[in-house]
Amino acid sequence: MTDPHVVLDALHRSFSDAISVRPVPSGLAINSPFYDSSGDHLAFYARQTDEGLILEDDGSFLPHLMASGIDIQTGQRRQILDTMLSDAGAYWDPDTFEIKTQGLSEADIGLASVRFLSGLLRIRALELVTRETVRSTFKDDAVAAIQEHLSKHFSISERSSLAPDLSDYPADVVLIPRDNANLRRLGVFLVNSSTQFLEAELLHTEIERVQMQDTLSAVALIEDAKKISVIGDKRYQRAVNRGLSTRFFRGDERQAVQSFQKLAA
Repeated sequence: MTDPHVVLDALHRSFSDAISVRPVPSGLAINSPFYDSSGDHLAFYARQTDEGLILEDDGSFLPHLMASGIDIQTGQRRQILDTMLSDAGAYWDPDTFEIKTQGLSEADIGLASVRFLSGLLRIRALELVTRETVRSTFKDDAVAAIQEHLSKHFSISERSSLAPDLSDYPADVVLIPRDNANLRRLGVFLVNSSTQFLEAELLHTEIERVQMQDTLSAVALIEDAKKISVIGDKRYQRAVNRGLSTRFFRGDERQAVQSFQKLAA
């Protein structure tokens, strides 16, 4: 059996050798043994203030999340971020987007640095897991808006097909007019990635192939206009030019879903 003291000594050396502390104009720069997604050592800073030593990052990661389309300022995503940082004894500054601690004594900096570093590592996982969370939150918000504004006019179901012959093309939300058989049934796809947009395109193409466009219609409800870059400009242009109905949700939620009544006419 491997001697635990040998393993302990190896771990001590590996971690100690990877840690470095150097002075910088703002205080001390601390390199950790861990790496970020770019392959660089994950680093943070210790800055002396009147309240004590404050640990902080360089303020670049949260803007990176936002530039990637992850909203950290409101709703569920903010709650997740705040919880992760609170567990690490930290918070984020909404003005500078820096992640930091409250003031610490020099005696506390060792344990506080371990907690702070764990928080920096956890929120990097947020970039990976949030994609599905964002999808889920958008879906919840969109379905709630559809239920609120359209339930009097349409029978609403989720993940179902517009017709038996179209069972291979289920939509996220299907709207069936309640009182007017002359209105179209709508298959709504909740789009915040290229996959859902492709599904909307496929259903639209199939509806036209079987010549049911007078009674059925596919609709792409896109989370916001920034998602066009995710879909692809040319692909979006081609789909719209070929008749796929699109609407944008965020910032104009009520009008976006209420416009479905016109699309059904």
